[in-house]
Amino acid sequence: MTNSYRFFQNKECEYFPCHKAENEEEFNCLFCYCPLYREKKCIGNPVWFLNAKGQKMKDCSQCEVIHRSEAYDKVMQQLQRQDEIISLNIGNLREDIWERMAQIASWEQMDKRTHRQHKGMAVRSAPRPVRGVHRRSIGEILERNKYLYRVSILLQPFSGQCVEDGYFSFGNDKMQCQVLSRIDRRQVETGYLYAFHAPEYEVEESKALLTQYYWEIFQIACLDVVREWLREYLQRKHSMYEKRFCSPAFGAGFYGMELSASEKMLQLMDAEKIGVSWDGGKMKPQMSVAGVYLISRKDILSDCRDCANCIGQQTGCAFCCNNPKK
Repeated sequence: MTNSYRFFQNKECEYFPCHKAENEEEFNCLFCYCPLYREKKCIGNPVWFLNAKGQKMKDCSQCEVIHRSEAYDKVMQQLQRQDEIISLNIGNLREDIWERMAQIASWEQMDKRTHRQHKGMAVRSAPRPVRGVHRRSIGEILERNKYLYRVSILLQPFSGQCVEDGYFSFGNDKMQCQVLSRIDRRQVETGYLYAFHAPEYEVEESKALLTQYYWEIFQIACLDVVREWLREYLQRKHSMYEKRFCSPAFGAGFYGMELSASEKMLQLMDAEKIGVSWDGGKMKPQMSVAGVYLISRKDILSDCRDCANCIGQQTGCAFCCNNPKK
């Protein structure tokens, strides 16, 4: 291979090759000192050990990933990451969460007595026996375990140029999203990948089916409320000088986005930083979400609300009466 900005080889170096290589002709010396050494999670396969002082150290002596001929793109992609972790106190969003829980559980359709009982299972913060049995409410669980109020959100910005006709393009990776064929992509300035999970708590009490039920509803409500908070946060962030719009969240199965998008998004982000991973064909923890927001000069989705929950096949978009390209 010839030397270039992507590949460089110095056979005159006294240490060449500094790592064992199957093919010395493709040994890349460009990153002589690994720029990812300080990264806890890099593209290589280091070995971690404890030194005499009990400090965790990184041993890269057996790693040759950085010296492969194709390493340039992967290294640059990791160096250009600009992810941000937001630690959100959902205690400030309790009223919104209770309101969303009421919608999910249909409290307003219950009779007054049942309504009062079920609402108490959510919002009550002090212990109160029901028919002689003490069942912890969601509010009580949160007050006893205040760490549950913290939700960590991972944000990964990307260029508006990644938005193509019918798909997102992230390097060599593509994510199908049919609504992108309907919007004015020239208005898109930037975008964000995001991931987070709802608070986790194991309800261990016996005969606590109602508590378990409302804990799951609480988690779902958290996901919905935090997503909306995040949309408003990004819109404010980009509207300091001129008005900008933040789209609703794109996610797998919404706005014509392919169902395999969640796995792809987690691969593009280092979501394990916040405890979210892809395991056995699903996200872990179970109450996790990943998606996309778009920042634009105009409201690009005002005419595409019908696409949000469309369950039609992608091939049907060409025949949809709402498709301007029909």
